[in-house]
Amino acid sequence: MEKNPEQLDEKSLEENHSVKRKGNLKIIIGAAAGSGKTYKLLKEANDLLRKGTDVVVGFVELHHRKETAEQIGDLEIIARKKVTFQKRLFEEMDVDAIIERRPAAVVVDELAHTNLTGSRFSKRYMDVEYILEHGIDVLTTVNVQHLEGTYREAEKITGVEVREIVPQSLIESADEIEVIDVPPETLRQRMRDGNIFRKGMVNQALNHFFKKENLSALRELTLRVVADTVDNQFQRSFERRNIPGPVGAKEVILVCTSFLARSAVLIRKGCRMARRMKADLFILTILEMPEEDLSKKNKDRINKLRSLADFCRARYLVEQRGGRALGKVVMDVAGRLGVTQIVVGQTHSTRSWRFWDSNPVKYLLLNMKYADLHIIGWKEGGRPYLFRDATRPIQQTGLSHDRKNRRGRLTIYIGSAPGVGKTYKMLQDANERLLKGADIVIGLIETHGRKETADQTGRLEQLPQRVVDYNGRRYKELDTEAIIRRHPKIVLIDELAHTNVPGSEREKRYQDILYILEHGIDVVTAVNIQHLESLRDTVEHITGIKVKERVPDWFIDQAEEIRLMDVTPELLQLRLAQGKVYAKDKIDYAMDHFFRLGNLSVLRELALFEVADNVDQSLDRQRGGLGKIPRILTCVNYRPHSEKLIRRGWRIADRYHAELYVLAVVSDEPLLEKEKRDLETMKQLSEQLQATFLSKEAPENRVGETIVKTAAELQAEQIVLGQPLPVRRFLDKFKRNPVVYVLLHAEFVNLHVVANSRGNDHE
Repeated sequence: MEKNPEQLDEKSLEENHSVKRKGNLKIIIGAAAGSGKTYKLLKEANDLLRKGTDVVVGFVELHHRKETAEQIGDLEIIARKKVTFQKRLFEEMDVDAIIERRPAAVVVDELAHTNLTGSRFSKRYMDVEYILEHGIDVLTTVNVQHLEGTYREAEKITGVEVREIVPQSLIESADEIEVIDVPPETLRQRMRDGNIFRKGMVNQALNHFFKKENLSALRELTLRVVADTVDNQFQRSFERRNIPGPVGAKEVILVCTSFLARSAVLIRKGCRMARRMKADLFILTILEMPEEDLSKKNKDRINKLRSLADFCRARYLVEQRGGRALGKVVMDVAGRLGVTQIVVGQTHSTRSWRFWDSNPVKYLLLNMKYADLHIIGWKEGGRPYLFRDATRPIQQTGLSHDRKNRRGRLTIYIGSAPGVGKTYKMLQDANERLLKGADIVIGLIETHGRKETADQTGRLEQLPQRVVDYNGRRYKELDTEAIIRRHPKIVLIDELAHTNVPGSEREKRYQDILYILEHGIDVVTAVNIQHLESLRDTVEHITGIKVKERVPDWFIDQAEEIRLMDVTPELLQLRLAQGKVYAKDKIDYAMDHFFRLGNLSVLRELALFEVADNVDQSLDRQRGGLGKIPRILTCVNYRPHSEKLIRRGWRIADRYHAELYVLAVVSDEPLLEKEKRDLETMKQLSEQLQATFLSKEAPENRVGETIVKTAAELQAEQIVLGQPLPVRRFLDKFKRNPVVYVLLHAEFVNLHVVANSRGNDHE
């Protein structure tokens, strides 16, 4: 919200020539009362004031919270307007006084508030719109249950009717939107401490609205709302044009239907996929003629499909073929919508597969880019026998909490990029715990020369680091044995993705942390989203940068608490320009490369969705939703695409809460040394992602048969394969391709074909 020189020149121009500039709107969104929205709002306003911005308080609701009241500091407060209602005197925001004062920015709390009769407008969001029209910037707050796009879902979650609603158009018009992410147990503790409601209301709140499951669901909803908003803004940006194919973490599913009865099965499948993956869903029917020229019978069928799409909250599309191949029509629509997964039905007849040139599945397998192809098997009405023995114990992802052998509790702070404030916040929270008597120490903190971060070490005890000699140089590493000897209740360990100096007992820092957790010590650590193993290809596709230090996703799942540090790209760039992220000699390069606005926007979206998915999985465990665990089989070979296939397979398995198996079908001929190394790389990556690696020998012409047999033995729900490479003699070679063999013979399973270009570098 701080004005740059261009904005100041524009303001002067407006004053001299009576040209109106609409104010900028920043919205801070939280999952519930007590998340810290107002505290953050006032803190940000004070930061602006110290930098010379003329900012005032239009309306703030303190709710008797001492820490929030202290954040008002030196901010000027615009006197409230007195309103008499039913013979009682109330106070409302004085919009006219704010306009008359005409500051550069104004703080307006509780955006969803309904004004009393006699106010200029009936709703506070209308006050905000009026202020913005007068060229004044507004910083405001709202809880997720008050948004037009989410209030009905919030009502289902909490059972509480929402009466005050903010229109979606205002949210979408915001120049900046930021989430305050607070784990449910932290909110509940604040409630117990009397920091949210008065004591007489605490127990009722904890047993109703503030139940852990409610807060978790509202938290997930908040993260997804902000992620969707960030995605929508980025898709309209100039930088989006420079990145080919779909960009971001969000899945967009396109289900291709016809008039066949199987269309209903496909739509239901697509609907379940969309719910599981929190994806946008589109239903497509391709017509040879305009819809109005169809027979009454066919019009009725179209209307039934349209009704089914409405029921699934999907958008129904009718596309004219216009002389194009059916597959080309599907690809054109997919490209237009940014589709990431195309869902089609399995071809029944081998005869039609081999001789019907316009077969859309064949066309898509040969020509698809960026969007994966999901082919649904038809056996048993499209319901493959997919689950293992339901009596087998469910695998728990969390660490054991057996009191006789207590393992440490893991907390992870996640950010979208360097400079978001993970280490700062980690230290700040640690100091608060220290004041409350917690035995908490610093194992290793990287301040990167940032004075504000270094100042946050405060009175925290810092354990010595281990000195390692390597290639004639001395390095400092985490001293795990010193931590275990000291045995604090909690230890802070920064830079989770760090690779230890060769010669260390363990290769990676996350392995050091696992060792410390095994000794019953709680660990608090931090990582940026680009370091997650399964996101390597996506990050490289977006930024053009290969991330060398990575953390397996299963480690993130071990965390009992994940805290997202959400910072807008604009603020990150400002911090970079001010020298708060890197040294001055690195600023220009960073701004032109990793810290481009588009990169930061998509990385932020990835972080929001990743934490939302983690919350969703925690909710499933709470609700007992993981009773049956499906199996997914990913098939690899020696192509460079294979590593991406394993990572893609892991993300699919993670979304479906499934077990992942990786199958490498190797030649029955002796392997070359390079092939042996490649096979070992696949095995190591699989094990790192906690997938079961299988290696089987087969002649070249029996690869597909081996895949089908293995899938049947495992009772796999899905087979994940790479897109077939282009071939010259189509009829002779393509029909013997393993992908086609699996398609024609694995009736019991769904086939997921990953596009070769999915996650590739810029083209």
